[in-house]
Amino acid sequence: MLEGPRAAATILLAAMLPLAAGCAKTAVAPASTTRQALTAQETSTGTSVADIALATYPDPGKHAFSSDRGQVVVIDAWATWCGPCVRSLPQLQALRRDYASRWVRVYAVTVDEDRAQIPHFLARAGVDLPVLLDPGGFVLEDKLKLKQMPTTWVVDRSGQVRYTQESFEGNLDHLRSEVDSLLKEGQ
Repeated sequence: MLEGPRAAATILLAAMLPLAAGCAKTAVAPASTTRQALTAQETSTGTSVADIALATYPDPGKHAFSSDRGQVVVIDAWATWCGPCVRSLPQLQALRRDYASRWVRVYAVTVDEDRAQIPHFLARAGVDLPVLLDPGGFVLEDKLKLKQMPTTWVVDRSGQVRYTQESFEGNLDHLRSEVDSLLKEGQ
């Protein structure tokens, strides 16, 4: 058993490895944006979000995704310690702005356990998306198989997850294509 400074260094290194691995929550999942790759791995595609309700931020309350029935919904899991989240959230905000009049809702779900970090992070990222809370990510992990941040789900008008994007590759073009496709289904 290690003791003293060497033990502390070993513990610190072990704690930092998930951060270096691309904002992994539990295990590092391969970044993927294609339907074929998503089907090959365990994903939440086809899962209903109707029974998920999360606390709202900064005001107290709950948001039930069942209330979004009839709209296309984009749910993004992020954390203040996730570097790619700083780059992806402004693009999600732009997506929300671009689709505001087309029955699309966008939610940013933080898995942070310390709420004190959230306002500073949002200010630094320059976003004002509707924020929901899932401290520790336990609800998203259980219901939607969350593995890493950021992860984004696109939900159809009936509340079924139709697309999952793990990680962030610099743009949201795949998400926009999925949203466009789901909007066409409702016409």
